[in-house]
Amino acid sequence: MDSISVSQLGNYIRKVVSAQEGLRYVCVFGEVSSFKYTGPHAYFTLKDQDAAIPCCCFNGRKTYNPTKEGESVLCTGSVDYYVKTGKLSLIVNTIQPVGAGKLHLLLQQLKEKLDKEGLFDVAHKKPIPRFAKRVCVVTSKTGAVIRDIVRTVRRVNDVIDIDVFDVRVQGDAAAAEMCHALRLVDTLGYDCVILARGGGSFEDLMPFNDEQLARVIYAMDTPIISAVGHETDFSISDWVADARSATPTAAAQLVAYDVEAIKAQIVRDMEGAYNHLSNMQRQNGVRFAHAARALSDKSLLRIAGAEHTLKADMQRLTIATDNLLKAKEMQADKLLAALSAANPVRLLQNGYCRLSKDGQNADFDSIAVGDTVNVVADRGVLSCEVKQKTKMVLVPKE
Repeated sequence: MDSISVSQLGNYIRKVVSAQEGLRYVCVFGEVSSFKYTGPHAYFTLKDQDAAIPCCCFNGRKTYNPTKEGESVLCTGSVDYYVKTGKLSLIVNTIQPVGAGKLHLLLQQLKEKLDKEGLFDVAHKKPIPRFAKRVCVVTSKTGAVIRDIVRTVRRVNDVIDIDVFDVRVQGDAAAAEMCHALRLVDTLGYDCVILARGGGSFEDLMPFNDEQLARVIYAMDTPIISAVGHETDFSISDWVADARSATPTAAAQLVAYDVEAIKAQIVRDMEGAYNHLSNMQRQNGVRFAHAARALSDKSLLRIAGAEHTLKADMQRLTIATDNLLKAKEMQADKLLAALSAANPVRLLQNGYCRLSKDGQNADFDSIAVGDTVNVVADRGVLSCEVKQKTKMVLVPKE
C-alpha cells in the first residue's frame, strides 16, 4: 500500500470539505463560548449539549457581538478545513441574536438612544445629600432588600427616617408601578430616594431597563440612587440615576452616615481648635514679651522727648492765651465805655431831657403850641403846656 504525506492528506480533506454543497452557506444555531478578539477578528466556540465547533469571524465588529457566555445565536457561514493545524472550523459571516441575545441588542440600542438624548449626562446628575434626614426606598416590602437596607442604616444611624413604597420589581407591570411610585414620592419632600431590588436573571431585571422608567428618573427633582441586582449587573436605571450602587446594601451605606463617628469627629475638631488657639496664644505672648523688651528703651526715650515737647508747647500756649485774654479785655473795656457814653440814663443825668406826647416819644416838629407834653428828666417827669414854639438854627462849626 502506497503512503501519502500529512500535507497530502490535509489537502485532500480540504478539497472534500470544499466540494460539499451542504457545508457552504450553512446557518447554525448554538450557544457562544469563549468569545474573544485577536486584532479585528473574533474567535469563539459554537456548541450545544452534544457537540461543539470552533468559529472564526473576520472583521467581527461588523456584525452582532454576543454579550455574555452561553448566549444563543444563529451563525451563517461556511465550513473550512485548515490544513496547517488540521482544524475544522466554521468561518462565520454574520451573527444574529436569539432570545435573550435579541433583548441584549434591543437594550444596547435603547442605551445608545438615551445616551444621545443626554439622559446619562453627568452634568445633569444631582449630588446625594451628605446628611439625609428622610429617605424613601422604592422596592418590594416582602423581599430581603428592604431588611438589608434598614439593618445597614440602623447599624450606624438611628436618626434617618426610612419610608418604604411597596412596588413590584419583576414582571410585566413592574415598570409601570415603579414609574407611578417615583412620580409620587418626588412630591413628598424626601432628601433622597433609593430604587432597589436584589439579584436575578437578565429577564428578571428587565423592568429596570424600561425606557419610560428611565425618563421618569431623569425628570425627578429628588436625588435618586439606583441599586439593582449584584455588582456585575448593570441596568438603564443605573445609568440615568444620580448615583449607582453595586448592591442595595451599598446604597444604604451611601446614605447612612455614622452618627457616633461624626460626634467623635466634632469633639476632635473642637479639641484641635482649642489646642491651636492655645498654641497661638502662647506664641503671641512670647512674641509680645520680646517686642515689649525690645521697645522699652526706645519707648522711654520717645516718651521723655514727647514730654519735653509737650511742656514747651503748653508754655507757649499759656503765653499766647494770656496775651489773647488781655487784648480781649481791652476791647471789652472800650466797648463798655462806648456803651456807657451812649446810655440814655447818663444823658439825662447830664441835664438832657426827653419829650413825650400821648405816651409816645415826640420831637420838635410833632409838637404844636397848646399841646401838653411830658418832659422826662433824670429825677422825674414834668407835664407842661406849650406856650410858644421857637425853632433854633444850628450853625455848623467851621
